Amino acid sequence: MKKSSFFLLLFAFSALGETQAILNVRILPVTAAPIERGTLLIKDGKIAALGVKVALPPGTVKIDGTGLTVYPGLVDAYTSIGMSEISSVRGSVDTNEIGPYNPQVQSWIAVNPHSEMLRTARVNGITSALVAPGGNAVAGTAAAIDLFGKYPDQMLLRRVGVVINVPSIYRRTGRDFEALVAGPPDPENRRQRVAEEIARLKQFLREAKAYAALKSVSVRHAALEAMAPVMRGEVAAICPADHFRDIRAAVELGQEFGLKVIIAGGAEAAKVAALLKEKNVPVLYGAVNSLPRQQEDTYDVNFATPEALRRAGVRFAIVTGGGGGMGAGGAEARNLPYMAAMSAAFGLEREDALRAITLWPAELLGIADRVGSLETGKLANLLVTKGDPLDIRSEVKYVFIEGKQVPLESRNTELYEKFVE
Repeated sequence: MKKSSFFLLLFAFSALGETQAILNVRILPVTAAPIERGTLLIKDGKIAALGVKVALPPGTVKIDGTGLTVYPGLVDAYTSIGMSEISSVRGSVDTNEIGPYNPQVQSWIAVNPHSEMLRTARVNGITSALVAPGGNAVAGTAAAIDLFGKYPDQMLLRRVGVVINVPSIYRRTGRDFEALVAGPPDPENRRQRVAEEIARLKQFLREAKAYAALKSVSVRHAALEAMAPVMRGEVAAICPADHFRDIRAAVELGQEFGLKVIIAGGAEAAKVAALLKEKNVPVLYGAVNSLPRQQEDTYDVNFATPEALRRAGVRFAIVTGGGGGMGAGGAEARNLPYMAAMSAAFGLEREDALRAITLWPAELLGIADRVGSLETGKLANLLVTKGDPLDIRSEVKYVFIEGKQVPLESRNTELYEKFVE
């Protein structure tokens, strides 16, 4: 039987929703001690049981996990995967909307379930992600999704929050590039422009707060309606920011309007770690592979920031996007485990590095009751490997998303098979 036919057959079994069990496997729940030579039972898309002695129902499809380890599926908590395919092909990019205030725009609707980026990420164990829009001041609503399904609504886990880009003189934009082409920008004019943009953003937030406080409305306003859960603190205000002054400005904005702020990017988060801890503001840290931003920064500042945040007591997750960029349209998502590995090489305990791409992002996104660890009742989002997933030499043997076994094929593997001879 050809390899591709074998995987399709396995996938067909999974698609039928049959009960499956991985036997004789090392289980790493993340929230508890590892289980040696255990059994993990999957039923109706969820983890039905796990342990050393698990009773198997009749007809259970068995997978021998001898020599393998099962981990929770990895979670990339800030990316544009599925919304951007080829950056140079405009029609394949759906990350930005026209206009400054678009909280009503739902990012998950723009996800292409058949994206090559999704296939590539899944093959490396990424099973869930936060898809976040780009754009202007209020970019839209970011949502947590599973990376498997025929249609976007089958992938949706939760609407997490609205992306708010606090105006900044430190963030590069298209207008900045145009100004550089025309000549050196006037710092005073730029500060004035940013001050005006901040004033307009605050006015919008004041209107949103007043709208959220209304008991009833005669005429509904789509943008203000979408902002109401943010203003009430029911969902997050996700603020992309890298410069420490931008991070501070986002925190201050959150304090002024009572927002539940999450920083995305956070390249210089360690410089304001005390403030983040004091205000209980978490960070979706996406700068592991970035270059140092300041001349005085050490060469390893970005590698070591996760450990610095952990020591300071700041809640964080390691992500592939955020801040000034979205991670090349989601193409970086497949490198998520290696970003965690780099942080582990520069101070972060390896167990914490794994939590930073499984349990911790799930907690920050409000989906830890469904994914992020191996526990009875949670979705069967699993990664089964020969070796440590943070080690690039390890082999991914199986990936499950909501109990369905995902074919380990992508454009990369197809091209390899095509040209291997």
